[in-house]
Amino acid sequence: MKVRLSVLNRLSLLGLLVNEGDSTTLKILRELREELSFTSDEHVAINFQPQPDGKLIWNDDADPYKEVEFTGIREVILEKAKTQLKEMEKEGKLKLDYLSLYEVLIEGKEEKPKLEVVKKKRKNKHH
Repeated sequence: MKVRLSVLNRLSLLGLLVNEGDSTTLKILRELREELSFTSDEHVAINFQPQPDGKLIWNDDADPYKEVEFTGIREVILEKAKTQLKEMEKEGKLKLDYLSLYEVLIEGKEEKPKLEVVKKKRKNKHH
């Protein structure tokens, strides 16, 4: 299963990933964390800026989407993250930080690059 993730959702998913398991699972988890992390080129484009209140802001216009493949143990890891999101929602403890990830992973909302969204809006205005 491939999932397209925004910067926010990559950060959110990194925060939900499990931190324990057997050595094989941990090696796969390490690879997944590296794939969800950001390259130096992405850091420059995104321009992460930590705020005094601990929040992180970035350049929304440079939000690179990344498709991540979840198969085998990676899919099991993703299912654990989905379970966490479902439990948070069921208990009324889903935070705004995780809402977009919840919509993508649980509700099946597809993330689209902003350019595609703008083009669709323009087409709709002319009709």
